[in-house]
Amino acid sequence: MVDIINSSTIQAPSDGVSQGLYEESSSQQGTVGALRELADGRRFRYAYFNAATAAGRLVSPVLANTCLVETNDIVVAAYAAGTTDIQITLASKSANAFDGGYLHITDDAGEGYNYRIKESSATDATTSGKVDITLYDGLVVALATTSDIAITGSLWNQVMGASSGTNYIVSGVTARVMQASYYGWVQTTGVATILSDAAVAAGDNLTLGDDGTIVGAVQTKDAETEVLIGQALFAPDDTGYVGVRLYGIE
Repeated sequence: MVDIINSSTIQAPSDGVSQGLYEESSSQQGTVGALRELADGRRFRYAYFNAATAAGRLVSPVLANTCLVETNDIVVAAYAAGTTDIQITLASKSANAFDGGYLHITDDAGEGYNYRIKESSATDATTSGKVDITLYDGLVVALATTSDIAITGSLWNQVMGASSGTNYIVSGVTARVMQASYYGWVQTTGVATILSDAAVAAGDNLTLGDDGTIVGAVQTKDAETEVLIGQALFAPDDTGYVGVRLYGIE
C-alpha cells in the first residue's frame, strides 16, 4: 500500500505524476525531475529526498552520490555509434544513482557530446566493479576505452537541504516538510516562501545562506560569486520566512 501523507492536489496533473504538490510518498509516483507548471507561473519538479528536510528550504542533490568527476579510461569497451547501453568501471555506486543525469564525453573519442541517462545499475562486484548505463539516445560518435567521461546527476535525485559548504547546486525549494527516502515536489520558479538566516530588505537579491548551522536558508547576495536565487518581496523577521520571486534556479 502506498503511503501518501497530507493529500492536497492543486490542479489536475499534466506531467504524468498523480501526486499532489503538498503530498509526500514513500513510493515513486512518476519520473524524478518531472515538471509541473501552474497557471500563475509557478513551476515544480518531482524529487527524491536523501534526507529529511523542513518546509521552505533550498535543496541540492547530494553530489557525492549522484555525480562523477571527470575520469580517464573507465569506459569498459569500444561502443559503436547508435549504442544506448554502455558499461563503466566504478568501485562503488548504488543502483539508480545516475538515473536522469547526464553523461559528458570530455576528451578523446566522442568528446564534446552530452547524453541523458535513462537508467543505471549498482556496482557489480562479480564483474570487478562495473556499472551499466542506459542512455535515452544512441551515441552519435563511437566511444573508445580511452574516452574520458564525467557524469552530472539529476538535479532532483537524492536532494537535501542545500549547504554553502558541500551541496550547493541549488535545484528547488521544498513545498512541504519531507522525510528521508520519500518523494515530493520542489518549487523552481515563481513566488515561494524560504527561510531567511539574516536581515533582508524588500527588493534584495538573495543567495544561499552561509550561516553554517542552518541549511537551505537565504541571505542578501553581496558578491558576484554567490549563486542568485531570487528577489525578496518583503522584509521578514531576521530569522523568519521571506516571500521570494525565484528567478535564479530554473
